[in-house]
Amino acid sequence: MTIQKNFKLSMAAIAASLLVAACGGGGGDSSSSSATPPSGASQPAGNANSVAIVAPQTSVQAPTYVADSAHYAMFTAINSYRSNMGVGMVAQDLMLDLAAQNHAAYERVNLNSGAESSLGHTESSANPSFYEAWPYLRARKAGTAANLWVGENVAAGYSADFKDASEGQQCVQQWINTVYHLQGLTTNATSIGLGYAAPLGGNGPYTQLSFCVADFGVLSSSAPTAESSYNSINYYGGQQIAVGSIVHAPYSNESNVALAMQVETPNPAPDLQTPGRPIMVLVNNQNGNVLTVDSFVLKDAAGNVVPARIIVEASAVAGSKATVTADVNNHVSKGVAFLLPLAPLSANTAYTATFAGARDGAPVNTSWQFTTAAS
Repeated sequence: MTIQKNFKLSMAAIAASLLVAACGGGGGDSSSSSATPPSGASQPAGNANSVAIVAPQTSVQAPTYVADSAHYAMFTAINSYRSNMGVGMVAQDLMLDLAAQNHAAYERVNLNSGAESSLGHTESSANPSFYEAWPYLRARKAGTAANLWVGENVAAGYSADFKDASEGQQCVQQWINTVYHLQGLTTNATSIGLGYAAPLGGNGPYTQLSFCVADFGVLSSSAPTAESSYNSINYYGGQQIAVGSIVHAPYSNESNVALAMQVETPNPAPDLQTPGRPIMVLVNNQNGNVLTVDSFVLKDAAGNVVPARIIVEASAVAGSKATVTADVNNHVSKGVAFLLPLAPLSANTAYTATFAGARDGAPVNTSWQFTTAAS
């Protein structure tokens, strides 16, 4: 099973640009030049051991985050999206909070000092604010159980109103508008910890950036034992959708959907200059189940088919009847398929997505609608 190690977005274009997400890129409009914020995401990993499986949770205990804080905004936005998708809400974990907060502080200090050149999931013990090298190790240092697997999303953002809550919401929207980060946001995790570091202020290239970290956790009967598993979520256990069901993003009747994909590294489509907002379908994959694709189509309100690429993990290629592409970075999970429009979607447009395929040979299909944002 492929383990994702280090997703991050390039910092090269940030410079002095306003870090307001461009139309479709991060849920907001930009009235000035924009740049791509850095980010990072996690991917599930397989393990032969299992623990108790629960149905997607429709409620969790209220968090202790301060109202109007970035932490509260991220918690609310993540759980709202997960709930609307049907993958279940995640509960606050104070120890994961501590781990995530320390990594957010590390990113801010070391990107501003130049000790780090891009966001990532690893920390160097030679740098200031070092906490631990990997997400799993940071969680263990904060006090989590050895068998809690941890997958991490990281982002940096900038909001025009300079409010922490707005910046937290923007970070989540960036994750939603990607391939790998969206996948990481909607795994079978049951718990979450959040970190946020406000902008330092000043005239440096990173001083206007805020830094967001989301650490997702799920228990397994075994602990990760290798560095390759120190930023991953175990497929087995946690919140699992029903076998035979299928969920998707955008979710049914979602509005204000972004027009374009938020650029991420590694890039799922390095040959495309500006892909559209990724469309994801997900089936129960607690046993590493393979989702093959018979057809996956997006149509606009006039019935025109949107030119797009279907991205799957490598084992799903042979059994797919549709023309599919194996994920070039080998990070798309089993049980997941993406439709990636070749160009940005049209604004203020109702789209219909239709999927037909099979989970380990058993047919699954769905069709739903969503509406794009004004810009």
